[in-house]
Amino acid sequence: MKQLICCMMALVLFSACHQEENTIFTTASITLVSNEAANIGRVQAQAQITNVNTRQTTTTAAFNGATLQVELLRGAYEILIEGVATYTDANGTEHIRQFRAQTDYVELAAMDTNVTTLNMIFLD
Repeated sequence: MKQLICCMMALVLFSACHQEENTIFTTASITLVSNEAANIGRVQAQAQITNVNTRQTTTTAAFNGATLQVELLRGAYEILIEGVATYTDANGTEHIRQFRAQTDYVELAAMDTNVTTLNMIFLD
């Protein structure tokens, strides 16, 4: 009987912790945009996403096209992305250029996916 009670208490405890953990995390979907690019095909870049309050930095390069998705603690962030992008302009010409995109403040606080766009600044 004691074992059954201990098992039930452990189950309740783990269930409560699991629910709480899910409420502090969010998914950030960061998309790069540019006035010069009609279609951004490939991005090879490193993103540094820094929590404004804790100064914890998450670094990733997992771009899918021009979009990056990363799971973070909910909060306010600074984002810096630097790298190379392949894109097609309005005339259909393909370009490969170095770029930078950044913001000093963005709230990624929604419990669902937070969608953010950053403008690419070409460095050449």
